[in-house]
Amino acid sequence: MLKAMLVVTALGGGGDYTAVMPSMEECLDARIVIAEQDPNVKTLCVPMADETAKMQELFGIFMDMIDQIRAGEKEEEETTSFDGYKCDSSVMPGVVIQTHPPRINCDEEFKPDWLNEEPKKKQ
Repeated sequence: MLKAMLVVTALGGGGDYTAVMPSMEECLDARIVIAEQDPNVKTLCVPMADETAKMQELFGIFMDMIDQIRAGEKEEEETTSFDGYKCDSSVMPGVVIQTHPPRINCDEEFKPDWLNEEPKKKQ
């Protein structure tokens, strides 16, 4: 009984059949061959979306974001440096933290030493 059901189901064409083709041209060629075998069979070629192209596009967007972040960090690093020193507002004025590059407080105003001295009186 089971064998009879399989034969009836297979010959009855109880459903749609699909096949993945490598290209649209090959699908159109296969339609012609199928129509020559049985003109009552209806065929349709539907293009499939390329998943690898979608993934490459998403990966490209992700890499663009990474590049923008890196460019922003580099720009920030360039704007927060002063004569080979890295600006850090948490450092006490006048103190140099010996790291690579050394960190200083760039918020303090630079005054030459002679401005800190008391004026000399004429004798």
